[in-house]
Amino acid sequence: MHPNELLSISDFSKLSEVSRKTLIYYDRIGLFKPAFVADNGYRYYSHSQFETIGVIHIFKELGMSLEEIQQHLGERSPETTLQLLRKQEENLQLQIAKLTRAKQMIIQRAENIEQSMHLDTSQMHVIWQAKTPLLLSRRIYSSKKEFPEELWEDFRVRLNKEHAPLGYPNGVIIPKDDLLKQDGDMISHMYCYMTTKHYKQEYMPEGFYLVSYARADYGDTEKIYPQIFDYIERKQYIIKGNAYEDYMQDEIVIQQADDYLVRVMVHIEEPKDSHPLGG
Repeated sequence: MHPNELLSISDFSKLSEVSRKTLIYYDRIGLFKPAFVADNGYRYYSHSQFETIGVIHIFKELGMSLEEIQQHLGERSPETTLQLLRKQEENLQLQIAKLTRAKQMIIQRAENIEQSMHLDTSQMHVIWQAKTPLLLSRRIYSSKKEFPEELWEDFRVRLNKEHAPLGYPNGVIIPKDDLLKQDGDMISHMYCYMTTKHYKQEYMPEGFYLVSYARADYGDTEKIYPQIFDYIERKQYIIKGNAYEDYMQDEIVIQQADDYLVRVMVHIEEPKDSHPLGG
């Protein structure tokens, strides 16, 4: 094969977007050799080698070591290549799932912050909330001030199985029975707004919700509820379901814990004279 029919290392480097230094290194370790080496030591590559260098690049991007790639190329066959490609397909699907969850987390946090910057947090109001998918923790019955460590661990495992990052915004559910007793301290679940694949899909029911905001640290939100119960009584609202408590601004946004912005949404029957906002 004559050099005139081939590409110089500079041309091959430019077209393949792999540096000359990397091509020389690949040649030295025996991973990817030029098609022809002239007497003067100049390296030349064939057009067909673009496919091989492309696959090496993809495998490297997917986390394979150069040693693993070299071993495969040295033993390659239709069977081993198919097996490797299927394995990398699975790895890629896992990475896509994790990146999708990370994107959802970023969008949700950004929307929370943006929405909270334009709210009148001193006022309560009623909204109509559509049915919303949730990932729930296992059921518990615990005070917020005595938040069990095993619940955090359980929820961390569930997030991990759903390929969601630990920084995913979460909240707690206050059961209806406790709300009816005017108690806002006890919780039944942790939750995230999320469609699930590995766990049973749960939902925040559609309907009317009384929404209230307050500045409070984690575990210090029971002080919010007396004014919520007073408002419900004054407006003659009827509690229909649970309350959902989450943070619009937390430690990611605010430096002082007492300034975190918590949102409480209490599921109520349709108010007689309400004009709810969209939720």
